[in-house]
Amino acid sequence: MCKVLIFGCIAAVILMTAAYGAPTTTTPIPPAQLLSHAIMDLEQLKNIDNVSGDFLLSEDSLECSQTTLECYLAELKVLKEDVEGENQTHITNIEKNLNKLKVGNSSNPTCKKCESNEKKKFPEFRQELESFLQSMLREIV
Repeated sequence: MCKVLIFGCIAAVILMTAAYGAPTTTTPIPPAQLLSHAIMDLEQLKNIDNVSGDFLLSEDSLECSQTTLECYLAELKVLKEDVEGENQTHITNIEKNLNKLKVGNSSNPTCKKCESNEKKKFPEFRQELESFLQSMLREIV
C-alpha cells in the first residue's frame, strides 16, 4: 500500500511538472540581438583562407536592405558548401539569424539583382557583409 502511495505521488509530481513547467510560447528575439550574434559569428570566420571561388557583393543601401540580405543569404549557402566543421556551424548560425530578419517578399523592384553585382574573394565578401550588418544594426538602434 505504501509503494502505491509513493508511486502515485511521484506520478502526480511528474504530471504537474509537465503541465506547468514547459512554456508554450516563445518570445521573439529582438533584431538588434540577431544582428549582433550574426556579426559575432562572422568574426569567427576571419581566418578562413581555403575558400575557393568568388562571391557576389551586394549594394549597401538602406532602400535595398531586404534585397541585399537575400543576396548575402544566397552566397552564404554557397560558402557553407566550401567549409567544414566549426566554420560551417558559424555560417548556419548566421543564416538562421539573418533569415529571421527577412520581411516576407518585400524586395524593391528598383534594386539590382544579385547576379548583376560585383564578384570578390572571401575576405572582401566577409568584410562587406560585416559592414552591411553593422549598418543595419545602427539603423535599428
